[in-house]
Amino acid sequence: MIKINESFKELIPPLTSEEYEGLEKSIIDEGCRDAIVLWNNTIIDGHNRYEICTKHGISFETISKEFESENDAKMWM
Repeated sequence: MIKINESFKELIPPLTSEEYEGLEKSIIDEGCRDAIVLWNNTIIDGHNRYEICTKHGISFETISKEFESENDAKMWM
C-alpha cells in the first residue's frame, strides 16, 4: 500500500492551478509517463501524479529507492 508522509509532501513546491491542470490533462491524454518514486512504500517523488492517477483511475508504475534514513530520503528529494 502506498503511503503519503506529509513531511515529505511539504518539501515539494506546490504547482500553480495552471501547472496542475496541465499535468492532469497530460496524464489523462497520455497516461502517467514517469514512475512514482517510493521509499519504504512512501511517496518521495510524484505526489501530484499519484493524486491525479488515483482520482481518474489511471494506472502508474512505481520504483523504489533505498535510503538509510528519512533524512537521507529528504536530502534526495
